Amino acid sequence: MNPGCFIFRISLTVWTVAAPFLAAAPGENTQVCAPCHAKETAAFLKSPMGNSLAPPSPLAGGHVARKNSGIEISISDREGRMIHSLSSNGLTAEYPVAYQIGAGKIGYTYMVRVKDYLYESPASWYRQHGWDTSPGYERMASPDFDRLIDSQCLFCHADNGKFVGSDGRRFSGVALNPIGCDRCHGPGEEHARQPSAKNIINPSKLPPRARNSICEQCHLEGETRLLNPGKTWQDFHPGDELERTAAIYLLTQKNREVKAVEQAEQLALSQCVRSSGGKLWCATCHNPHGQAADRVSQIRDVCQSCHSTLSKAAHAAVTECVSCHMPRLTPDDIPHTASTDHRILRRPAPLPNVENAGAEIAAWQDPPPQFRARDLAVAALVIGGTHGLGPLRDTGVQLLEALPQPEKDHDPEVLSSLVSIRLQSRELEQAREFARRATEVQPDSGFASLNLALALQNSGDDAGADRQLLHTIDLDPSLQPAWVNLVFLYEKQGRQTEKIALLDRYLKWNPQNIWFRQLKAMLRQPH
Repeated sequence: MNPGCFIFRISLTVWTVAAPFLAAAPGENTQVCAPCHAKETAAFLKSPMGNSLAPPSPLAGGHVARKNSGIEISISDREGRMIHSLSSNGLTAEYPVAYQIGAGKIGYTYMVRVKDYLYESPASWYRQHGWDTSPGYERMASPDFDRLIDSQCLFCHADNGKFVGSDGRRFSGVALNPIGCDRCHGPGEEHARQPSAKNIINPSKLPPRARNSICEQCHLEGETRLLNPGKTWQDFHPGDELERTAAIYLLTQKNREVKAVEQAEQLALSQCVRSSGGKLWCATCHNPHGQAADRVSQIRDVCQSCHSTLSKAAHAAVTECVSCHMPRLTPDDIPHTASTDHRILRRPAPLPNVENAGAEIAAWQDPPPQFRARDLAVAALVIGGTHGLGPLRDTGVQLLEALPQPEKDHDPEVLSSLVSIRLQSRELEQAREFARRATEVQPDSGFASLNLALALQNSGDDAGADRQLLHTIDLDPSLQPAWVNLVFLYEKQGRQTEKIALLDRYLKWNPQNIWFRQLKAMLRQPH
């Protein structure tokens, strides 16, 4: 989720008739590397990174029934295509799968391409469990195919996920490739023409901060990740420090919650890392070009390079290190999975159970000085709102108010955040002013247009809200709240014919959406 407006930037988006399937293939950069680095390339193409995205693998069909909800999800094969279907209240929506995300080591999540948008299917396959509800859908009372995959979501899974527009939601249509060599080594074309150590990135030769950034781009989720002003996710390149592109913020008091993507955060807590002087890092144990055949011996050798003498009483019959010092943890955000505890504790213990009430946040690494106040303000607002931490959210409000006026006038994230704040405090005139300014800064943004429509609607300007909601739909038809607000505006005004026409327009764009089909049936019933 783009965190700039944590109230209204909710992923309430929808699907329509599926577009033609676009096959995934190894990226061009990977193919460029193969002639000279055949062994490394072949090993990488078998690795999880090299298989981060692909056409759906053939799997046995499945069925998922949501208890006490009447919702059923089914997975089937039709003419060589994987089909995902969801049934609810007598209606069914089904879509062919375009891509699978993941290498299958833990499982697969699935994507559907719908015209200019990508969405996550509500069905995922877990290696330790089989078919079940996808992450993010498990707590939804009435799931549909409605979790949008935007540029931030796809950044860690595809090498060339290009999106159109400032919101990073509209997919360009370019066929997606899995992660390639360039994600760690940078562009390889010049190196292929004139091979030299000077025109290619070797992560192990970089300063620790730039070296670690390569791993952190995908293995450090934090509580929120914020793009710096003017940046996109594709602006990060190996050799850069990640915080120059995006700032990552953590809660300073960590409770028992375990996330599936916090390996870098855990590793930084390790006494092994802190005592190594920067020598111990991800690639000390993980080789993206292929792991050793005897993984147990490989890890034991790494550990014994520092711990050559072990307690005979504690290690009399021990042949490996991981099971005791890096046990498996159960993530709270992805079901049926386990992740390795990268804290490398001498005596493993669960994360402490602390109260978040007085929690504070801190940047993983400080962004450039000119962005620090801005990033901290937006992060406090987002994290405070997400976790229900009122004092932290209030801190974010105060920090935003204190920003220099040029940032309030020209920064889209700051503007949309200020719209949210003003709407909540019922300062409606200022909310409208900030919202109008946001649409001037980003005229192609559906989010900015929607926020202005909501500000107008809250101010009682129904005619202005009507026009702005229609404009929002034209900019981004996937923004379901724009349709919903307009439907109920017409309902309030007694504009029955226009309300039904709007529903018909939506269902022409997305004929399978269950919720809108139910809404149309309900509104057609006589009162």
